[in-house]
Amino acid sequence: MGKVTNELIDHDYDGIQEYDNDLPGWWKALFLITIIIAIIYVPYYHTYGDLQEAEYQKEMGTYVEASVGRSAFTAYSSPWASDGEITPALRAEMDKILDAPFDEQLMRAMAKADPDQLAKLQAAFPDVIAAYGSGSISSPDPTPAQKEEPAATASSGMAALTDDASLAAGKKVWDTQCFTCHLNDGGGSIGPNMTDDYWIHGGDMESIVRIIKVGVPAKGMIPWETTLTPDQIMQVASYIKVKIHGTTPAVPKAPQGDLFEG
Repeated sequence: MGKVTNELIDHDYDGIQEYDNDLPGWWKALFLITIIIAIIYVPYYHTYGDLQEAEYQKEMGTYVEASVGRSAFTAYSSPWASDGEITPALRAEMDKILDAPFDEQLMRAMAKADPDQLAKLQAAFPDVIAAYGSGSISSPDPTPAQKEEPAATASSGMAALTDDASLAAGKKVWDTQCFTCHLNDGGGSIGPNMTDDYWIHGGDMESIVRIIKVGVPAKGMIPWETTLTPDQIMQVASYIKVKIHGTTPAVPKAPQGDLFEG
């Protein structure tokens, strides 16, 4: 006589009896299959094969072995991204794609960032900020066009605007754009100190206006002539010359460039 698989069990609990309903054969077979698959899957993918991330990168041609002695249960760690951070390998690849090195693109983004975005960028890339802030990243050789530009001198006839409306407009530009690299009081952070008499690219009005226009991409300063109007550039240059220069910032950055008297 075969085993009875569907019967009431002589077990009463609060007037409720348990019904012995054996699992169907297909369910048991499926459970057994999953065990067999697991036995094959673990050694194949964790010891002899690759997980999906590594397989995808091999297919895309971006796979680089991160650690030669990777153990059976250690996940593949891509050199392109680590814990959400951009790695040197990815930075180098981005430099090939972008029209400028990654660090320069980052500094351009910081120049346009609002305070919240700026704080996030500074927290994510402290090495880049430190390099630019210390001046350890040098400018590349000037382009042929830059070599042909006449050097600005103290004899420039361009004069700063001194009316209240222009200086107020210049302060607005400074407080929304320039503070990122030079601080609100002009003491300098990523960019140079704007309050002392030392200037990297000349301290006369013509030089200040020109640098605001064309920028210094190698140092992370973008060309502002595509963002600011000519009037705004003149206003903020005047604000630097009239209101920022000669003041005493809270934490002044060390002098950079050459002494300019004029």
